[in-house]
Amino acid sequence: MNLNRGFSLIEVLVTLALTSVGVLGMLALQTLSISHTQITQQHESAISAADELVEIMRVYRDQLYHLVPSATEVPPSSHGEFYQQLKSSSALYGGGKALFSADDCSADPQGAVALAGCWLKQQESILPDFSVSRLCSSHSKESCAGGSALVLGLSWRSKDELCLDGICEYSVRVEL
Repeated sequence: MNLNRGFSLIEVLVTLALTSVGVLGMLALQTLSISHTQITQQHESAISAADELVEIMRVYRDQLYHLVPSATEVPPSSHGEFYQQLKSSSALYGGGKALFSADDCSADPQGAVALAGCWLKQQESILPDFSVSRLCSSHSKESCAGGSALVLGLSWRSKDELCLDGICEYSVRVEL
């Protein structure tokens, strides 16, 4: 009677092969998970950056909107004016582009352009190759045709292949 105890070499090799495939699959999933987490953090930073710029613009909305006198107040005063439509260009934007740069940031920022410049300088230190890709008044998110809403597009470079050609973009249309 031949009683074999233990495992044969073939059984051990099959077990090692199956275990290796499982471990390599888990490593691949972990790498993909890290990549997705990084791109999600970048998108969250872009969303937060857009919110900050919109708030700067809300503070200085009188520089961005055409003010129209109220028809009910005679004579019209600054208290009787309301915001009707965004200007097609302002100190902050024109021709679909931002007119401010990080160089506009000063030690004591005063005004919309200086605050926007400091905002841009801060974002450039957070996201790689960060830029304002589009900033204009528009009726729709697709074009800069003028309107009462503001279209803001942000872009940055990413090493991940999840963004088109390594350039990630975030675009939002807001009412100030």
